[in-house]
Amino acid sequence: MSAEKTPCISAIDTTNFARQIVLDFEFAPVPKQRQRRGMRNEIIEVGAVKLDYHGNVMGEFSQFVQTEFTEGVAFPVRELTGISAVDTAMADPLYMVIKRLSDWIGRYSAQIVCWSGTDRRQLMTECQAKQIDLAAFPTDWADLQAFYTSIMDVGSHECVSLNDAATWFGIEFDESTGHAHSALADARVTAKLLKQVMDGDYRVSPRAQEIRQRWRMGDRAQMRLSNKCPELGDLLLKLKAEGR
Repeated sequence: MSAEKTPCISAIDTTNFARQIVLDFEFAPVPKQRQRRGMRNEIIEVGAVKLDYHGNVMGEFSQFVQTEFTEGVAFPVRELTGISAVDTAMADPLYMVIKRLSDWIGRYSAQIVCWSGTDRRQLMTECQAKQIDLAAFPTDWADLQAFYTSIMDVGSHECVSLNDAATWFGIEFDESTGHAHSALADARVTAKLLKQVMDGDYRVSPRAQEIRQRWRMGDRAQMRLSNKCPELGDLLLKLKAEGR
C-alpha cells in the first residue's frame, strides 16, 4: 500500500452516516514460531454493518476466514467466540473475504467505524504479511471507543470496552444482535452506539453503577494471563476492548 493510501484514524463523520461501515474482526493468536512480519494474530471472522442516512441498518456482512499460520482455534478463543477449527477450515482465505467485503462496501469514500484501533492495526499488519492488496479498501477509519471514553466517567479506567459502553447506555446483546462473542453482533452493537452519536441521545442506564464497581476491582487476572502467554497479548487487548 502506498504512503498516500495509508489508512488513518479520523473524527467520526456525523454529517453523513450513509458513508459509514461499522466493522469488527475476531482473531486468533499465531504460535510464536510461525509469526511473520509482526503478525501475532490472524483474522478468523469478519462482521460489518452498512448504515443509511438516518443511521439505521441497511445491510450486513458476515463471514469466517480461513487461517494460514494458525493451526485450529485456540481454546480460549473457541470458548469466547464459539468459532471452531471446522469453521475456519471451511472458510475462504483472507484475500478473498476482503475482496468480497470491498465489493459489498461498494465505495472507496466510505468511513470505516470500529470499536478501538485494534481492528485497523490487525488488518494492516496481516495484509502486509500476506501481501494482500488493500488499494480498493477505504482508508478513512474512525475509532468510536475514543469518543465514548471521552464522554463517560471513566476515572482511572483508561479505555471503555464495547460491553461496558453498551451496558452503560442500555444497549443489550440479545436476539436482535446475537451473542457478544461474534463479529457481526459486535458490529451491530457498535452501530447502535454510533446512532446515539448521530441522535445525540445518551440515556445512562441504572446498570452504569455496576460498571463503575467493576472498574474499581481492576483486571489483574487478565494481566497475569498476558504475562504467562505473550502470544495472547494482542488478542487479550482486543477482548478487553470488547468487554470480554
